[in-house]
Amino acid sequence: MSKSHEDRLCSEGSGLVDLGSDIRIIRAEIGDLDRVLEILEEASRWLSSKGLETQWRPSPAFRQTIKDNIERGDVYVAKGLEGTFGTITLQWNDKKFWGDIRQDAGYIHKLAITRSHAGQHLGLRLLNWAEAKARAEGKSYLRLDCLASNKTIRQYYERVGFTHVRDTLAPGWKASLYEKKL
Repeated sequence: MSKSHEDRLCSEGSGLVDLGSDIRIIRAEIGDLDRVLEILEEASRWLSSKGLETQWRPSPAFRQTIKDNIERGDVYVAKGLEGTFGTITLQWNDKKFWGDIRQDAGYIHKLAITRSHAGQHLGLRLLNWAEAKARAEGKSYLRLDCLASNKTIRQYYERVGFTHVRDTLAPGWKASLYEKKL
């Protein structure tokens, strides 16, 4: 098998998925922790600069959460020729927001792209990757939560096919829950 053909395959062991000729999503390793945090913190600063609320505030607890998610294999990084430019967390349950419901979904968290790569539809490409991965796992839905107060991100998710299910209170903020039938 040629190397380029291998690169196009999704390998559960490596978490590698090719999104086209120039982008790959790879399961994050502990060495990616600082870069993942940089991407999330940059997104948080940008949201704040636009007057929007954000829940990704730098703190030792937030760092530990990301570290734990990486160690569980739930965090992925998006890489291009210039290096790592995005991150997404994909989990197979989310009792915190969705409660005890049928485990028939993948749950997206902490989707972020660096500002230097904004406007290239890379967020959509990461969402498409998550859909494909969830389908491959036999899931029927892709679900996510976002800040209820951020109308811009809510409209974005609705434009790309997610349906608002309900709002819920989380510690310190109100979340809007969305899902997409696969």
